[in-house]
Amino acid sequence: MVNSKIFRATSVTGSVLLRNKPDQGTALGQCVALGIMSLFTIPFFIMWLESFDPTIIEDWLGTLLIFFLPFWIIFVLLIEIYWGFLGSEIVYYSDTVLYIQQKQSFRRDVVIPWDSITDIESYDEPILYYALPTHDPTICIHYKTADGRTKKSRFAYHLSPKQREAVIGRIQELLVKNFG
Repeated sequence: MVNSKIFRATSVTGSVLLRNKPDQGTALGQCVALGIMSLFTIPFFIMWLESFDPTIIEDWLGTLLIFFLPFWIIFVLLIEIYWGFLGSEIVYYSDTVLYIQQKQSFRRDVVIPWDSITDIESYDEPILYYALPTHDPTICIHYKTADGRTKKSRFAYHLSPKQREAVIGRIQELLVKNFG
């Protein structure tokens, strides 16, 4: 049993189902990539601004097109670096609820009562999300809120298929135990 503060005012007494921390070695590589990207982007940006004419619409469009991609990559790298050094994910459970705490670029705490879970499944992100900093969640839980809406919570970042099936199996066992 673990007694932890998942929320600032709520103490959690339960067991840890999953503790997930990213590999900090990848964050070091992303720091190097960010430095290299900055070395090439900043001088090019300064050179572009020297020849920029604000009265010509093509200069505005060119500026947007040329700098959107590098700045998006820098933004994604910053989020990934933050996740690599400071991010974590912990999934606790007690007799009544499942707690999911994710520390990414923002902290996210989800409390799901066992009796509101409707489905649990493996989740593979669509290729469309490839350019977004989602950290590749591998499990999706569907549950009903108090007002009757169905919500989804995705968690278990970067798990292998074997680890993912073990976590899903354990959650299904806990569901059976709590309804049995």
